[in-house]
Amino acid sequence: MAIQSNEMEGRLRLSLNTGVDEEGNPIVKNKSFSRVKPGITGEDAYAVASGLSGLQEHTLVAINKTEEYELVEVI
Repeated sequence: MAIQSNEMEGRLRLSLNTGVDEEGNPIVKNKSFSRVKPGITGEDAYAVASGLSGLQEHTLVAINKTEEYELVEVI
């Protein structure tokens, strides 16, 4: 059985530090951007996310890129 893997649109998630709670722990909120084109490199994703973080009110903590694949049995 052969399986073909087709990359689908992905997602970028920016984690932003929005402050601290009453115990002094950081509060992190996430903003997601969907419909990221398949095949985008890590460097390109980082550059886009860094540019988007400059438009945010809060400080950037982390950038995550999620890729999705459709698995199809080749007959």
